[in-house]
Amino acid sequence: MRIYISVDMEGVTGVVDADDVQPGGRDYERGRAMMAEDVNAAVRGALTAGAADILVNDAHGPMRNLLPEALHPAVRLVRGRPKQFGMLEGLTGEYDAALCVGYHSRAGAPGVLSHSFMGHEIEDMWLDGRPVGEIGLAHATAAALGVPVVALTGDDAACAEMTEWDASVVTVPVKYARDRFAAELRPGAEAREAIEEAVARALSQDPPRPAPSTTEATLTVRWQSASVAATLLGIPGVTADDPRTVRATGELPALYRQFGVWMRVAASLTNQPPYC
Repeated sequence: MRIYISVDMEGVTGVVDADDVQPGGRDYERGRAMMAEDVNAAVRGALTAGAADILVNDAHGPMRNLLPEALHPAVRLVRGRPKQFGMLEGLTGEYDAALCVGYHSRAGAPGVLSHSFMGHEIEDMWLDGRPVGEIGLAHATAAALGVPVVALTGDDAACAEMTEWDASVVTVPVKYARDRFAAELRPGAEAREAIEEAVARALSQDPPRPAPSTTEATLTVRWQSASVAATLLGIPGVTADDPRTVRATGELPALYRQFGVWMRVAASLTNQPPYC
């Protein structure tokens, strides 16, 4: 059994603030250690369920948060950027299941460090008219590749967002949001035990694989900056709904990759801190 793990940081056990997840933040080194522990708990669960091959993708910010020496020796790690497939780099239809570890809720949701990909630069996103963030877009893209997302860890808001998207996904709340930068934390040992058990259970259920899909989808993004939207109109197939909102239609794996280009364009035009 081949398992793919996409790892974000805002939904990791014990993390509540930008200083916990940004390089140079006063608690970043502690945050990256907590991130590795959550990943290792998921890896132990996958191995218990019979995984023979596990690929971990560091999907947060600079994508150099996970230290290879801190990870379980059974995993292969994708680290650094740029990555053409971003938070899903390395995911193909050859994997039997995908896990989302340390994920957070979308922009505007009442979750810990909630945002959609780019802090407040992205105000809203929709997939085929349905509000979406990193959770829903990762799930839909994996499904288009024929890979089921079977488990997610994060705060209770992230878990609720995944359940709303797909109730069959096993979720593990490692903290409970009190506000965007505050949470009630589960004890670390308890949270990791829950992650390990949930992943083993989710994979042992022999999750059904979605059929790979070539159906086209429409991704719509409202930006904080009208200059970003205007610049993106130079990309073939991108159209405007209004001065700050653009959309494009295509097959989901390719559309996900194109969205990565949109973000690189936005990053070149703006200098916004990610959480404000």
